Order: sequence, then structure tokens, then C-alpha cells
Amino acid sequence: MQACHSLPDPARANPLCIDRRAKHGIPIAGWDRVAIGVIREIFEHRSSRVIAAGRIALALLFVLWMWVDPDQPVRGDGLAYGLLALYLAYALALFAVAWGDWWLDYRLTIPSFLGDSAMFMASLYCTEGGEADFVSSYFAFFSFMTVSAALRWNWRVTLATAAGLSLLYLAMGLFLHPGDSVDVLAKYARRGSYMVVLSLLVTWFTLQRAAPMVGRFSLVPAVQGVSPHEAALAYAMKASGATGAALAWESTEEPGCTLYLAGTIDPGVRHVPPGVIDLDADGDPMLFDCQQGRALRLLPSGGFVAHGQSPGPALAEYLGAISGLSFPIAGTTGQGQIVLTGIPGLCRDHLELGRALAREIGHGIDEEEITSLARETAAMRLRGNIARDLHDSVAQSLAGAGYRLAALRRQAGAGKDISDDLEAVSLSLRDEQANLREIIERLRNDEVSPGTRNLGSELERLTNALGRHWGVHLNYEDRGEALIVPAWLAFEIQQLVREGVANAMRHGEAGTIWVRIARRERNIELTIEDDGKGFPRGEETRMPRSLAERVGALGGTIRVASMNGDTRVEIELPVGGLK
Repeated sequence: MQACHSLPDPARANPLCIDRRAKHGIPIAGWDRVAIGVIREIFEHRSSRVIAAGRIALALLFVLWMWVDPDQPVRGDGLAYGLLALYLAYALALFAVAWGDWWLDYRLTIPSFLGDSAMFMASLYCTEGGEADFVSSYFAFFSFMTVSAALRWNWRVTLATAAGLSLLYLAMGLFLHPGDSVDVLAKYARRGSYMVVLSLLVTWFTLQRAAPMVGRFSLVPAVQGVSPHEAALAYAMKASGATGAALAWESTEEPGCTLYLAGTIDPGVRHVPPGVIDLDADGDPMLFDCQQGRALRLLPSGGFVAHGQSPGPALAEYLGAISGLSFPIAGTTGQGQIVLTGIPGLCRDHLELGRALAREIGHGIDEEEITSLARETAAMRLRGNIARDLHDSVAQSLAGAGYRLAALRRQAGAGKDISDDLEAVSLSLRDEQANLREIIERLRNDEVSPGTRNLGSELERLTNALGRHWGVHLNYEDRGEALIVPAWLAFEIQQLVREGVANAMRHGEAGTIWVRIARRERNIELTIEDDGKGFPRGEETRMPRSLAERVGALGGTIRVASMNGDTRVEIELPVGGLK
């Protein structure tokens, strides 16, 4: 797992900002970056801490400005300061809870919200009136509670909160000024309308950013020897700050699951038999505390469900993990579950983070599987191309040489001089050696052969060589027009001619062969005709395998007409690229 440290750093995903800061002389690795990093580590994906810190800040500011203003409090001097002192202690206690106990923090969500609402009304009662109204403080409390509702619940609850606070604000105004209801109603209705608009804006922007932003899961190059599942663990640990991680992956093609472990959970990979870990039992992201029997699940709808008597996720129970975050992984090739332990400041925000990580990891594993299938398909196609090239050139050339040598042996047995024929066979083999070197060079190059070729001149040279090689009358015919084609297509057509001539000689025992080439609009027509004995009876419609495979790969069509003394193979190829 050491190679996992080379994974991309999500914090460096936007180098443009760093470049801009460097241009203005701001130190990139200075105290500001350290401070920002510390703040992110403390508050990122931890809205409970943000709400708790905001509550303390509001309480302190309210105390400060009420103490500075000589006209405040308007009502209940000792009561106002007593309530504020109580609220400050209450805010500090909730901050401690939010810092270290995700279960209690969730359980206190509604009580703390009701406490904030009560403080809102009490502060309004103590400070409303006099020469200096604390309108800005009310708006601050109102915004704080609206954002809190948006972070904790959904938009419906947020809008209901805003409407309820606005009505309470209006009711308190009427209660405090019963004798001047018309003016009070107008003033408070005006303020309430501002609150409603503010609540709509806060709700919209808060919910737009509700989903956590995580970096893209980029797979590690295969040369680094890190599997996609191991890379997924490193990615999840980096995004969450976890110190230990485990991934149980169950493929759709194999029984049981493979367990990948990292960090403090005994790093390694091992296979788990079927039925030991039930990955179907935990279909939602979950915070768990196995010692206390507590679990908090995030439903697909966005709501939460708390369980006071829960054994925790199956994978955590199998590993003996005490507490942490668990979330399922769904992919087209299998399913899995990840358990993260040692996450600092664990809270319910990590459930949304787990859902985002699960989505990224699932897509990444599927992408790797698709890439792997593409590589396998390309390798199979390459093997097929190599097999066809070797069959149509080397194998056929050796067969032709054997064919000629057998004939020369008979001539030598009859006392004829075969020295000239041997020289011709030697020259033919040298030509085929050059062709073999060309095939090897094509395999070594990553790119398709560049440039273009005059197909007519290439085929004329080839047919002359094949006629000498096979010792047959081979006639090449074209319409005299220059057929300029890509180099790779010229090579493919030459291979088709080699195979067609070899078939005519070896299977048809031809005495004369005609090769014709012509252009029909955007297609090239290649015809190979011979006067051999044709296909065996009953096999007239059977396509020559190697020819058919190569023509199919080129996106062309092939037709065969065969009878004794006249066999014709007609091939039509598009001038465009491969399929």
C-alpha cells in the first residue's frame, strides 16, 4: 500500500489559485495556508461544529453590544444578563457535545433548536424598544437558525422555520406594544418581509452546497501495482481523515468476497468465504458505535434514522471495529462495503460524505472494469491481426516454398537442371523475409503506418513476386488510374491478395490466377479469380476464414462464386478507416 501515497491530492486540484497568489508575492507555504488547513481540518464536513461555534459567537456578541449600549436592556436588567449567561453556558456545552459525541449531538438536534428559538424570543423581549433597537441582532439570530435548519433538515423544514420565526417576531411586537397595533403591525410586517426574503436566499444557497464536494476518484496507473480497490481505500481515507479502512468487495462472477485492509486495520488482502459477511444487510451509509450499540443511518430520501440497539454493519462486526463510518458501494460488476475508522470529529455530515465517496468509488471501479475490458478486447483484436498476418504471409510463404521445393525434387529426380529454379526460390524467400520484417516493424510501432501508397504499383510488384514464388501465371489488371490509399490499407489489401493466391494454389491447384483492382465511388473492389478446381461439392458457399475475418475487420463485404475451372472471390472495401 505504499504506492497509494502517489495518488492525486484533491487539495491541489486548482493550481490557478496558487499561481495567482504567487504572482502577488503571497507565500504559498506560509502561515495563511497552514491556518486555512487547520480550519478546514476542524470544520470541513462537520456542520454541527460550525453551528455550535456560531451559537457561541452570537451569544458573546449579544452580551458585548448589550453591555456597551447604555439603553439596554430595556426590560429585566438582571433577567437579561442571567439569560445570556445561561445561554452562553448552554452554547459551550453544545459545542463540547458537537466536538466529541455524534450520537448525543444528533439526539439534541431538536432540543437545541427549541432552545435557540426560546433565546431568540427572550432577547427580543429584553431589548425591543427604547431609542436603539437591536434589529441587527434579530436578523443575525434569524439567519443563524435558518442556516441551522437547512444544514440539519430539508428545505420544507427550513421554510417552516423561517415562517414560524417571522410570525413569532410579529406576535412579540404586538405583545410588547398593545396600544399601537397599527404602527407596530406595519413595522414588524416590514421587518418580517425582509426576513422571509432572506430566508429564501439562505435556504437556496445552503441547499445548493448541501452535498459535500469531494475530489474525483482517479485510478492509479497499473504500472504502480495498486489495484482499484486498494486505491479506493486510500482515496476514502484521504477524503475523510480516517486512520483505518476496509473494503469488502463481492464480484458478480465469483462466490464470497475479497477483503482489502489499510491503515490501522491490519493492512493486507484476503478472501472471505460466501455467507460470512452479508453485504446486502447494510444498504445505507451508517455511523456506528458497536460498544454502545448505536447507529445512525442516512436514508435515500435524506432523512436520518437512529437505532439505540444496533450491532453495527456486518463488515465492522466481522473486523471487530468499535466505531466509525460505513457505506455501501454499488457497481455493475459487483457490490461492496467500506468501513472507515479513526475519523476525527465524526458527525452526521460524514454520512453525506460517505454517500459522495461511494458514488465516486463505484464509478471509478466501473470505469476500471470498462477500461480492462477494452484492453482485453484490443489485445484479442491484436492477437487476431497478428495471427492473420502470420497466416497470410509467413505461413503461406513457407507453404509456397514447400510447394516449389517438392516440384523441384521431382524434377531433380528426373535428371533436370534445377539451379535456376532454386535461385528463384531463394529470391522469393528473401522477399518474404522483407515482408516479415515489415510486419514486425508494424507491431513495434504504436502508431498506424503514416503516409499513403499507390495501390496499383504496390500490387503489381507483389503479384510479380507471388507469381515467381508459387511458379504460377499470375496476371494483374487495373484500369490504369492511380489508386492512392493510406499505407495501412495498402498493407491490408496486399495481405488479402497473398491469402487469395495461396488458397488458389494450395486448395484449387490453379494454373492461372487473375488479380483485378478497381475503384467504385468511395469503395475499392478487389477480385481474385483462378482456373482451379474450385470448392469441394457442397462447400461452394463457405467463406475462406482468414479472408472473411480480415474483410470484416475492415468493414467490407466478400462474395465467392465457385465452379470447376472458374473460382472468383470478390471483395469490396470502404476507403475510410477501420470499424
